[in-house]
Amino acid sequence: MPGVAPVVVAAGRPLPEAEVHIPASVAARLGLPAGGSVHVATRSSVEAGRVVIEADPAGGGPPVLWVHPRLLHELRIPSGVALRARYEPTTRTLSLGPFVGILALRSRRGSRYGEHEPFFRALTRMGQRLHVGAFVFGPRDVDWSQRQVFGYAYVGSRPQGSWRRSVYPLPDVVYDRVQTRKAEGSKGFAAFRTRLAQAVPRWFNEPGFFDKWRMHTALYQNERLRRFLPETALYRGPADLAHFLDKYGIAYMKPVGGSLGLGIVRLHRTEDGYVASYQPGETLLMRRASSIRSLAQIVARLTRRGPFIIQQGLPLARWRGRVFDVRILMQRTTGGAWALTKMFSRIAPAGSFTANLTRGGQGCRIDWLLRRVYGSRWPAVHRALRAAGFELAREIEKTIPGVIGELGLDLGLDRRGRIWLIEVNSKPFLQMTREAGSVRTLSLSVQRPLRFAAYLAGFDENGADADEERCERD
Repeated sequence: MPGVAPVVVAAGRPLPEAEVHIPASVAARLGLPAGGSVHVATRSSVEAGRVVIEADPAGGGPPVLWVHPRLLHELRIPSGVALRARYEPTTRTLSLGPFVGILALRSRRGSRYGEHEPFFRALTRMGQRLHVGAFVFGPRDVDWSQRQVFGYAYVGSRPQGSWRRSVYPLPDVVYDRVQTRKAEGSKGFAAFRTRLAQAVPRWFNEPGFFDKWRMHTALYQNERLRRFLPETALYRGPADLAHFLDKYGIAYMKPVGGSLGLGIVRLHRTEDGYVASYQPGETLLMRRASSIRSLAQIVARLTRRGPFIIQQGLPLARWRGRVFDVRILMQRTTGGAWALTKMFSRIAPAGSFTANLTRGGQGCRIDWLLRRVYGSRWPAVHRALRAAGFELAREIEKTIPGVIGELGLDLGLDRRGRIWLIEVNSKPFLQMTREAGSVRTLSLSVQRPLRFAAYLAGFDENGADADEERCERD
């Protein structure tokens, strides 16, 4: 395996154009001989160079790889960026990277990237610490003729920090964080995505936003996942209402392309008919029907923007009469391994049937809630949730095409502690506030996508990756 070493790439002193000055410790780690010719490479360019090995700087500090400004320009590398160097002796190629392009769209109002901006700021700043060249870009930022990208990285800390625009090479890896289904599904974006995938074959979150019905049918084919799935069907008419309500008494209808709890309709059979409940805003509304036929007419109006799935109502456990669910954030990291980054519970507002935080749900510590709901059984339930997170992530990765780098798993618990899979989110919204988790948890949620990207790009090696725990204490 080619050697990998962290470096800071810079141009700031007089050098012959073709010379690449490398500290002795880095050259030794890479197995790089002195005085030899090399090919210095990024995804956008390969340039000729000659290695000059020099003594490590006195007093420590990050190892600096010095090059001529012209070479830096040809490679499309911003001066001062922290990267990793990889040397392949058979081809005498010195590769500099990984460059991770965070694919996102600018907001039309407010901050540059809307509510996702704090996460993007954290990613690009963490890239410097991990020696990963992370930048945010969109379709308009790619210069195809020059094979370069005008990317944005956040420099400094708030409130004095700012976004800095620099020229980068085409990324080694694309981290898809496009924020909306509407943008992702547009014809213009689809054409751009196809072209970019031809130039940059390594992506993650490649499947994009999940379709609830396609996700269910795919997961149902996997026998290991089937036990987590509530009975679900693509809604086609009154016969489906009759089947689910006769069998379960309660059913839920969800838009196939929905998220954040929007558009969900709760159907409930009563002694004298049926009730359809929905929440278009902050207020819960209810419509009563005396028959399946009249209920179907109500449903037709509520689901006219379809398609919808219909799903069995689950006998979920409650806390003080309020339903709750469990959100698990699974992310891939160094070596491509799955890691559980965060697990917490979300309690629905009184009278509501959705626990999404954007719909008024209240987040709380999972162990605190499990103790109060399950008493002495709570440690077993907690272990089962963790195990389910890993099993679901690994099996979903095998089942869904494309490269998946993170999953937001929404799980339900019934009164006996049985675990149900409510929803799978391919691009979970990651908050960067202290209310969203400890400093350690927030740090890991930012580090892990970058570590996974380094692995995909071939710049991942035990010797090159600082231990996550140590990085958190820096």
